[in-house]
Amino acid sequence: MSLDLPSKSDLHHAVIELMRQKGNRLLSLAEIHERLADPDIRREDLNRAVEELESEGVILAVRGKRYSLLEFTPYLAGRIKVHPDGYGTVFGGRDEADIYIDRKAIKGAMNGDLVVVRVDRKQPRYRKLHNRDLIVGEVSQVLRRAHSTVVGRFHTGDSRPFVVPFDFRIDTDIVIDSPEGTMGARDGEMVNVEIDRYPDRTSHVAHGHIVELIGFIGEPGVDIEVVIRKFHIPHNFPADVLREAEEVPPAVAPEEIARRVDLRDRNIVTIDGETAKDFDDAVDVRRLPNGNYLLGVHIADVAHYVTEGSGLDREAFERGTSVYFPGRAVPMLPEVLSNGICSLNPRVERLTFSAEMEIDKRGRFIDRKVFKSVIKTKERLTYTDVNAILTAPTPELRDKYGYLFPELERMLELYEILRVRRDARGSIDFDLPEAEVMLGASGDIEAIRATERNVAHRLIEEFMLAANEVVAQELVFANQPGIYRVHQQPDPQRLEDLREVLKEFKLTLRGDLEDIRPGELQRILKGVAGTPEDRFLTNIVLRSMKRAFYSEESLGHFALALQDYCHFTSPIRRYPDLIVHRRLAELVNNGTLIGDRMVKVEAAHPVYASQSSEREKRAEDASREVLEWKKVIFMRDKVGNEYEGIITGVAPFGLFIELDEIFVQGMVPIATIAGDFWIFVQASHRLRGEQSAREMRLGDRVKIGVKSIDEDRRQIEFRLVEVGGSPIARRER
Repeated sequence: MSLDLPSKSDLHHAVIELMRQKGNRLLSLAEIHERLADPDIRREDLNRAVEELESEGVILAVRGKRYSLLEFTPYLAGRIKVHPDGYGTVFGGRDEADIYIDRKAIKGAMNGDLVVVRVDRKQPRYRKLHNRDLIVGEVSQVLRRAHSTVVGRFHTGDSRPFVVPFDFRIDTDIVIDSPEGTMGARDGEMVNVEIDRYPDRTSHVAHGHIVELIGFIGEPGVDIEVVIRKFHIPHNFPADVLREAEEVPPAVAPEEIARRVDLRDRNIVTIDGETAKDFDDAVDVRRLPNGNYLLGVHIADVAHYVTEGSGLDREAFERGTSVYFPGRAVPMLPEVLSNGICSLNPRVERLTFSAEMEIDKRGRFIDRKVFKSVIKTKERLTYTDVNAILTAPTPELRDKYGYLFPELERMLELYEILRVRRDARGSIDFDLPEAEVMLGASGDIEAIRATERNVAHRLIEEFMLAANEVVAQELVFANQPGIYRVHQQPDPQRLEDLREVLKEFKLTLRGDLEDIRPGELQRILKGVAGTPEDRFLTNIVLRSMKRAFYSEESLGHFALALQDYCHFTSPIRRYPDLIVHRRLAELVNNGTLIGDRMVKVEAAHPVYASQSSEREKRAEDASREVLEWKKVIFMRDKVGNEYEGIITGVAPFGLFIELDEIFVQGMVPIATIAGDFWIFVQASHRLRGEQSAREMRLGDRVKIGVKSIDEDRRQIEFRLVEVGGSPIARRER
């Protein structure tokens, strides 16, 4: 994506501002053109701008070909979320109630479509849903379809073949009209189908043709391929992008080395996981004559190779991030770059952007420098080896890496200093193990276990946080545009809910919830560390906070207790980091941006930030879905087994349970819980027995049996055996 956005954005803004004025709220194209102040605006540019504003749901064609801003009509626009029960909802915006759409009023819209919804603003009707009042509306128009292809299961059918979407939120089958459109798919096979005709007001059925055969559910790797297509994640690079990547020289040019700070003689190393293939960060720590530490964080200079407006850049913008699955990754950049010239491989020259920080023994940042450099890493170290070197070095490690031991010991010293500094300012540390799926050689799941986070992981994380903070400050202090990582203050109502849950565990959330400090949440987490409820309560605290996102404004990072923060350290796999590198390069080479260049950059950054946030969420949702599916597959042969776990959710229809050790979640339907008639008490997150007054609460320890597996819906049903050590059978007596 090149920076050609401002002229388009300016024209959009001019049209919107014109149509907000009294007397201009219902205009034809000719009238808009006539009344705009700029006589140089071409008619074709205006036509395109109006079409784009209409497709984005900003303006609407009413009374023939006259246009009005949506805000002055009885219509709203937004993406429809179709729920498994068949109804839809549309987010109403900051000042509007969310909209409820009955199944009959969806009128051909599919999950994720951008739609125009009609509501009665003067005499609105409301529908209560999950304790919220939603205004009732109906779909008037589909502005933009979310799915040009749909992945699903092929069926031969009695009359015509059809595909049932894998995403159960897409509540329509896709009929295959011609024999050629099946590509020879077999009954039950997973396929990708391109939609030729969408459902509409008169027909609930879509029509299309198969464009790809994927395989059968249960075959190794099919689950990941299905999820990739469900979320429309680009997984094949276009030929021209691959050609562009292949044309990048595989070695660093001597003339470029001469233009940079030469750090090739330093003991710089990478520290990553055993299976890592791309290395975009390297570190070193030295002691200065004054006793202070000099931390060097050296990040692959991807922006040198992926230039603004190139095919590689456009593809990276579209992908936004690399996506990681068990045993599989979908990279943001072609592997010839990410594993080659952009990767800080051992003992080869690589171009980097370096952040050097002088840090005293109290963790204060005394000085900092950000500059372009060239490095030659001494070793490719792993977290396992570094942890062993720092805790219990073996003779083999001493023989292999002995010359680096003083360097690594300095890193440990500095890590501990930085860790104390971060604790002192109240930074929240969600140090939770996550589920890791272990695959065998054939792709079968061998085990699900907790990921290990040792001192080496924490050390590198601390150094990366320091570099990200310093780079953000560099951009802010220079008044340079940037892309920042933002985490906002939690919503007070969610904190009130958290406070009520914590009371059940004799914990008190103190202070003004309107202006809570991160240190208060960190105090709670430290208080539960090491207890049986540690993981559960940490997740509850995490869910009480807002989601972090990317922004063109530096709005602070609540969880890290930082005023300025950005992502700088992973440009191989994250597009915002690549943009930050470009802004740094311009700052280093030319100083602060001014004039037309400043205008263009500032106009493009909101687009970069919004796209990056959306792509990050897509990647997380896809990774989570594959992980949950892998867990269901892992439990296939365990029906009838009994496990211990903890209640992580209470709903009117049942209990959600997470099992110990293997991180598998399932549900106990309320209808299957014997011994009483159970009533849902929403305010205190519990089920209460009507006769016995017994209670089942969030955080209670339980024993369950695995009752059934629904692989299509990725769901596991449990039956309750014990609660808090008390057998259900006893309760029945």
